[in-house]
Amino acid sequence: MKKVLMLATVPSMIGQFNMNNIQILQELDYEVHVACDFKDRSVWTDERVEKFIVQLEEQNVKKIQVDFSRSPLKLWKHKKSYAQLKKLFEDNEYAFIHCHTPIASVICRLVSHKMKVKCIYTAHGFHFFKGAPLKNWVIYYPIEKFLSRWTDIIITINKEDYQRAKEKFYLILINLLSFD
Repeated sequence: MKKVLMLATVPSMIGQFNMNNIQILQELDYEVHVACDFKDRSVWTDERVEKFIVQLEEQNVKKIQVDFSRSPLKLWKHKKSYAQLKKLFEDNEYAFIHCHTPIASVICRLVSHKMKVKCIYTAHGFHFFKGAPLKNWVIYYPIEKFLSRWTDIIITINKEDYQRAKEKFYLILINLLSFD
């Protein structure tokens, strides 16, 4: 059975936005693995995370702990999560990965490029947008533009992100919304 990895920094991103995607992948005969920091309780309570873990188990989804950080400044933690993902990719032959959330997707795209695994990235709203603080443009825009070379498909959810990616990035682009 082919394997696919769905990945985000925190479990809420998978639980709130990707359970239908997991079901579709399973119906297409993929074994689905989910990787995130299940210890992070910044968005969901302990009870909600535990309920989500049970839900994954009931759906035969493999849960994988990766020690991500949501802060771009915690480089030691990013190094650790990079090593964890690299080991995960070495131990599993993934047909492709589908990543979410800015920090986790950066680390994942670095590893997927190194390991030559196809990568889909859903951008749930770039941190650089019209009116965003300058630091967001200085930090996030160059990283996203560079990593677009190593992203097989990017999915955007708003018109501004779609237009910017279409004009400035190097990739195949899918927009979830119709703007006609």
